[in-house]
Amino acid sequence: MLVLGRPEIRFGFYCLSVILLYLLCVGVESDLPALSQKVTEYGHFFFIGLLAATVANSTGAGGGIIFLPAFMALGVTPQQALATSFAIQCFGMTSGALAWLNFSRSEWESRQSRWHGFSGILFVSSLGSIIGLVLAQQFIPSAPFNIHVLFSVFSLFVGFAVLYRTLRYKEEGLGRQTGLSHNEKVVLFFISVAGGAITAWLSIGIGEILAIVLLRLGYRVHIAVAAAVCVSSISVLTGVIYHANLGDVINYNILLFAAPAAMIGGAIARRVAVLLGAKRLKIMMACWIIISAIVYL
Repeated sequence: MLVLGRPEIRFGFYCLSVILLYLLCVGVESDLPALSQKVTEYGHFFFIGLLAATVANSTGAGGGIIFLPAFMALGVTPQQALATSFAIQCFGMTSGALAWLNFSRSEWESRQSRWHGFSGILFVSSLGSIIGLVLAQQFIPSAPFNIHVLFSVFSLFVGFAVLYRTLRYKEEGLGRQTGLSHNEKVVLFFISVAGGAITAWLSIGIGEILAIVLLRLGYRVHIAVAAAVCVSSISVLTGVIYHANLGDVINYNILLFAAPAAMIGGAIARRVAVLLGAKRLKIMMACWIIISAIVYL
């Protein structure tokens, strides 16, 4: 996994993303309005995408908490909002994942023990998330209960818990430097299955849950956020296939403006997180989780 953080791979991702956006948003729809009219109608989505991706990739929590309410407030249907959120996060979270993998690769050379077990965390949680997401999309496309309220209550609880613990105790040390035990892998797998299902319904969930669990297991906040961003990227890349096969549910006009901004936000988010430091990053994460809970209540 760490090899994916190499500069040439990141550069290739950005080039392919630009080509794909052109083909999707210009080549496919020849009757799109003039560029100036597009900027007037959809230009504000650039700033929404930039903000959402920067915060999401700095904290590990998904950007859908900004995308979904913002899109629906601007007249986008719930189905389009969910599908478009998935599509935008494919660009933003993947950009962030490659940036975090580059960071882990650089630290691996000098602080190898700090990232011990990182690949195992990614494998177990990604597998669980994909299974939960695909099962939910195929068999339970609509949440069987009020997932918004349940997720909000959970987020409020853990958000305040993380905030209280961070403010009370000193800066974190080296953090856990051992891999997951067998029992921890089993627990993490099933938690990730649940997180994947929530992501299928809300376009967020797995990143937030995974970051919280890893912090509770004693891992450094940078490892928790890096894993959350990487697994979120894998999850949305898997989940967007379902929405693409539904037909015209992804709003390509919004995608044209929000996706490039999301890639920029994902690229700079890792630097923002490192500059903040561990304690301030945890505070930012906790506040973002609390805000997301309030928005969904």
